[in-house]
Amino acid sequence: MIEPSVHTIYPIHQDQNFSEDEALDLVDLFLTVTAKSKNKINGLNSKFEYFKNQPEMADQIQLQLNTEIQKWTDKIRRLGGIPLELYQVKVLAEQGHYLWEFPQASLEFYPNLPH
Repeated sequence: MIEPSVHTIYPIHQDQNFSEDEALDLVDLFLTVTAKSKNKINGLNSKFEYFKNQPEMADQIQLQLNTEIQKWTDKIRRLGGIPLELYQVKVLAEQGHYLWEFPQASLEFYPNLPH
């Protein structure tokens, strides 16, 4: 499998507006980043369940879990997305925004409502 290449990395706290084509290009990147993160997060969740009755070990695993979630969030933001919840991303557009959710290979567009 050929991994998509990153065209631009954005500052984490700088929102970008994307055209439909640009937003669709991001979907492949979101899929790749999210699939890898989801595998790690699922593995840590399983490990946490196994050790949940051992507080010291459970706390250590919880920290690792939080770190992996934060890494996913930061990667999505650097690609230009806005994480709404785990595996759900908003992409800003001029006249509204797109919504992507793992494992979809498409986006839904939501226009800005008139005031």
